[in-house]
Amino acid sequence: MKALSWQATPGGFIYKRWIAREVWGNDDPEFVAEKLSTLDKFFEAAEELKQAGYKILPDEGALRWFAKGSDPKPWINDKKELQLTQAQLDFMDYQKKLRDNEYTAMAPEWSPSWFASMQRPVPFNGGWDELENINSNKEVEVFGYALPTWGLHFVIKPNAENTAGDWGLTAGPSPYFWGGTWIGIYSGSENKGAAWEFVKMMTHDEEFLNWWYEETGDLLSYKPITDKVKDSASDEFLKGQNHYKFFLKEAEKIESGIVTKYDQGIDQIWGNMVIEYVEGKKTKEEAITEFYKQVKNAYPEIITPLDK
Repeated sequence: MKALSWQATPGGFIYKRWIAREVWGNDDPEFVAEKLSTLDKFFEAAEELKQAGYKILPDEGALRWFAKGSDPKPWINDKKELQLTQAQLDFMDYQKKLRDNEYTAMAPEWSPSWFASMQRPVPFNGGWDELENINSNKEVEVFGYALPTWGLHFVIKPNAENTAGDWGLTAGPSPYFWGGTWIGIYSGSENKGAAWEFVKMMTHDEEFLNWWYEETGDLLSYKPITDKVKDSASDEFLKGQNHYKFFLKEAEKIESGIVTKYDQGIDQIWGNMVIEYVEGKKTKEEAITEFYKQVKNAYPEIITPLDK
């Protein structure tokens, strides 16, 4: 054991209920989950939203959380071989379809437009510019966001105060997790005893963790607290929806065994190659081949299909 965490960070799809009511006449999370239950259905919903004047996502990158599909595999198997699944290959075409059909607001994640889109319509294809500097003749409104537990409390809520109470939380095409904070003790620490007391407080102190839950709404990893609150939890921002029960259910679906030490680097290389394909700079085959080459260059010990 290297570290412990007080939280779990499964993801969901956080959406604007008023748009769901306008487009489909129903804002119930189970109804919306069915509309988004597969990537094919997700794109059908995207077209329906587009016809009504809305964008299903703020940016194209948000779709990456559903890239591995319902049967995810680790990037690297036990033989040190790079694995590119059919779901990931299909994702390349889904990503291109997202661009070609203008199903997003083209508001990059963490950009001024991205944050602003949670509260109001934003200029289409605003890039990273400040809103007042964007020269666009078209404004668009975003339907929903692929974000995890912390995204609800620390991203959506502070940027959508005027619409609090009219948001919903549901599942996307496949389960995922995003981020998380871990705490450990440095082997050379001169204060290991005090450090251990801090770790215990953050992960096992029931009084503290109960306060932390009430203060932040964070999804805890400490079962005595989650078991106590999961049936009675509700969030006024989500129209009283029990977000805790939803996220706990999603957490059970996460395949923790797919995590490898290479993920961050390979994810970045893969994302860059998908963008090259989406923007027409490379064919699909060229992008895949370049992906293999860059992975091999970054991690010589990994076996790619080009080595066989």
